[in-house]
Amino acid sequence: MTIRDLLLIGIPLLAGWSILGYSLAPFLRNRPRTDDVSLYRSAHRRMAERLIDGNLLPFPGACLVNSLRPWIAGESAFLALLLAGVGLDRTAWGSAQCVVAGLLVGSAVAWFSFRDESRRALLSVQRDLPTASILLSLLLESGMGASSALQEATSSVPEGPLARELAELVRARSMGVPRAETIDRSKRRVPLEEYRLFLNHILQGERLGIGLSRSLRELSGRMLENQGHRAETIAQQAGVKMLFPLVVFIFPAVFLIILSPILLGLWNRVWG
Repeated sequence: MTIRDLLLIGIPLLAGWSILGYSLAPFLRNRPRTDDVSLYRSAHRRMAERLIDGNLLPFPGACLVNSLRPWIAGESAFLALLLAGVGLDRTAWGSAQCVVAGLLVGSAVAWFSFRDESRRALLSVQRDLPTASILLSLLLESGMGASSALQEATSSVPEGPLARELAELVRARSMGVPRAETIDRSKRRVPLEEYRLFLNHILQGERLGIGLSRSLRELSGRMLENQGHRAETIAQQAGVKMLFPLVVFIFPAVFLIILSPILLGLWNRVWG
């Protein structure tokens, strides 16, 4: 590192970290580690909400992502590229290029990770929705009201995006928020036709009560049937997806093993 690089990067960086550490030392000394994790999670959650509001994460179901994996993947890619670039080029211009490249690569990794997590969240809702519908139907048949049945069903649904959305419905109802407004907001957060039908049944259940149990049972049956059709479609596509690795990797190796004695014999006859 040259003297110019030390003056431009080293001294300001050391001064900045020193001031930051001196300022945060009294705050961090009495803070439990779990609070730091909660602070990290809440900060990234607020950042994700701002990105979703700004349409920078235009994925269906992006609001359902509660995992930190996209952020950790993006930040890890940024740090890895930054450290690798600074190790190869320690000049001020090279460090600036590494920072810009790290930001671009880290943002791309986080963006694609958010897309995958959004798909997983929607698939999780589709998987757990028939269970919630059957539970709600059974609770309505037992004589419970729609609000009480929804609260009990929420506590019995497996932990995941659907459980969080139903818990939000229950919490909004306990706070006095109109059920129609909460359901409309939940429909926008979870863009699935099955979920919209389920919420419409819940909205009607507040008015009709136990008479809705049969329709909920039929709805769960249709959703289970649709899941079976999707599973059959995925199974039929498996053969097509296996074709590329078979042709490119497995078949050449098998042919080479089978034909290797013949090829070696011809080689020895011609060149031996």
